[in-house]
Amino acid sequence: MPALFGLALIGIFCLIGMGLRRWIPAFRTTMVPAFVIAGFLGAIAMNVGLSGVLEGVDQELFTSLTAQLFTLSFISIGLTPPPPSTKDDGGRTQKVLLRGAWAMGLTWAFVFVVQALIGVGVVAATGRFGGMDAMYGFMVPFAFAQGPGQAVTFAGIFEQQGWDDAVNVGLAFASAGFAAAFLVGVPLAKWGMSKGLASHSMEISDSVGKGYFREDEETESMGTETTFSGNIDTLTVHMAMMGLAYLLAHGLAWIFALIPGFVGDTISGMMFMNGLFAAYFVRWVLRRLHAEHLLDRQMQAKITGFTTDYVVVASFMAVQAAVVAAWLVPILVTCVLVTAVTVALCFLIGQRYGSDHDFERTMGMYGTLTGTTPTGLALVRILDPRMRTTTMAEMGLMNLPELLYIPAMLAISAAFAGELGLVPALGVMAALTVAYFVILLLTRSIGKRTWTLHGSVDAAEERTAEPAPVG
Repeated sequence: MPALFGLALIGIFCLIGMGLRRWIPAFRTTMVPAFVIAGFLGAIAMNVGLSGVLEGVDQELFTSLTAQLFTLSFISIGLTPPPPSTKDDGGRTQKVLLRGAWAMGLTWAFVFVVQALIGVGVVAATGRFGGMDAMYGFMVPFAFAQGPGQAVTFAGIFEQQGWDDAVNVGLAFASAGFAAAFLVGVPLAKWGMSKGLASHSMEISDSVGKGYFREDEETESMGTETTFSGNIDTLTVHMAMMGLAYLLAHGLAWIFALIPGFVGDTISGMMFMNGLFAAYFVRWVLRRLHAEHLLDRQMQAKITGFTTDYVVVASFMAVQAAVVAAWLVPILVTCVLVTAVTVALCFLIGQRYGSDHDFERTMGMYGTLTGTTPTGLALVRILDPRMRTTTMAEMGLMNLPELLYIPAMLAISAAFAGELGLVPALGVMAALTVAYFVILLLTRSIGKRTWTLHGSVDAAEERTAEPAPVG
């Protein structure tokens, strides 16, 4: 019953967020999503008296909901069938897509370790204001680069290892990251449009600004029925497959827990990854049974969207202001500096990917490195609403090269488990920072600039090449 009350409250705050986005011009201008507005409102409500009004509805409930919904979102991603293959111009589009996915995934891993170094450094310098241990700075990349779901997942593991309030610290960092993603990302996207850096951008429509479509507007379908509703509804089948994968994920967690030491504890606790593997297995079985067509790609994507929206709101509502307030100075300073460095690195590297849509890639990377992949996609949609570039497809594939971050994740986990000291862990982060950058260079993932703060390099060269006017 408490879980249903919690889900109902999330929905209510989402509706309030929709109304505020519709009626407050500042929210329409900055394009802050309704679920982010809902999250902030929910966090305020939970910390000024709503917690405990309904039996069992408190921050701990929303922490649990965040973790479970996050696992379900990864299960939904794993169950989503791939897009239908399309012909391209001699394989050129496919090469661009794979090259972009590799470069962006490697950039993500590089910035992940940089955020870890900054987090520990800033908390070490400012942690005396409230007695915050420098180790908590390692929570920054899980919150910024991976989002609230993984912040809660890893923080929960760290709390079991004796680090009190790791969940609240992770959620505070994640909330700040989402705020930075849109309050900084949307103005940057609009600035790029004004400089002509997004060649496929369009004027933001009134419906997009308000956040919902009019009755007479043409929109995309939410999916296709794959079953006869008189027998079983299509949505029921999709939810049943998710339930099956969820149970299999717990089975995998039990198996991984048999691995001795912190490695077994860490992998077993990564339920989102166990869920993803379980979903891939379910889809593989369906394919072998020639029944994969029962999963509709568009409908499964909508389920992913639902779980992602609810994860964000639940994570905000799980934050305990009393804990955050005690460490407010180091948390705020860390968030500001990490945001600034993330912007700088995304821009410096994003200028050199070598394609005609590098600015779209840059904003996608920034949104992902401060929120989640859907956050990055939301910024890309501002610049490429008709999906004329391969950016969104590249962001889907970049999850594979992102796995190069695993050594960093294991080093941080070992530090929290007491298997690795803080200084050696920082040494591993520094070494990985160098290694990832060298790989970027060796694989020619970055090269000459394709755009600058003044506009497109090609446009600038064309202006320079223009003959001087006669007379």
